[in-house]
Amino acid sequence: MEKYAELARKLWELAGRPKISQLIDATILDPSKPIYASMELIDFVASTGAFCALVPPSHAVQLVDVAKGRGVRLCSVAGFPYGYAPLEAKVKEVEVLARSGVEEVDYVLDVSRIKSGDKGYVEREVKLAVKTARDYGSKVKIIIEAPILTDDEIEWVVDVVTSAGAFMVKTSTGVISKGGDPVTVSRLTRYASKHGIRVKAAGGIRTLIDALEAVVAGASRIGTSSYARIIEEAEKYLG
Repeated sequence: MEKYAELARKLWELAGRPKISQLIDATILDPSKPIYASMELIDFVASTGAFCALVPPSHAVQLVDVAKGRGVRLCSVAGFPYGYAPLEAKVKEVEVLARSGVEEVDYVLDVSRIKSGDKGYVEREVKLAVKTARDYGSKVKIIIEAPILTDDEIEWVVDVVTSAGAFMVKTSTGVISKGGDPVTVSRLTRYASKHGIRVKAAGGIRTLIDALEAVVAGASRIGTSSYARIIEEAEKYLG
């Protein structure tokens, strides 16, 4: 454990000594979890200062007032996990979430359209998602499944995401691919940083060291269902 703690502290220094909890989107998207698990997550975020509670869409619309009462940002997802729904259905999901008061929506692009090189469709999809959220005072993070994209595909998708006005691009859902590793984060950051757009790392981040490696690689937000362990380790090893 001493070596683990030493590595964690070194990575923390390299990352600029951030407050780890404030970088975490504490996430529950496991369909086996009942709605009271999402309520408990809101309480956890309120007590630890995690950035937001990210819960399933059906839970989110029901728990907006609960989160506001606890002073917690509430986030959710649209098009999760595959992004295959018709565009109109996905945009409607964004509208319902944003209109209800969800502050940020993690939106899954139809990655098959990226792999098909259908830039026109991808551009239209991103613009509609961002505009719809913005109309109701919400923001969108665009999920692109970076591990299964080439560098050229990542570059043009980031260009599209930036021009559409999204404020953050996310490595993966964690379902199709595990995008929280430092190699994937650095690949995405290489292009995102050119446009001043931030990166959220997600997929396979289970420990404090996983989280810190992602931050050192360029992530400014961490999505993880292992939020409790990571914050506990940060309090234990980083003070």
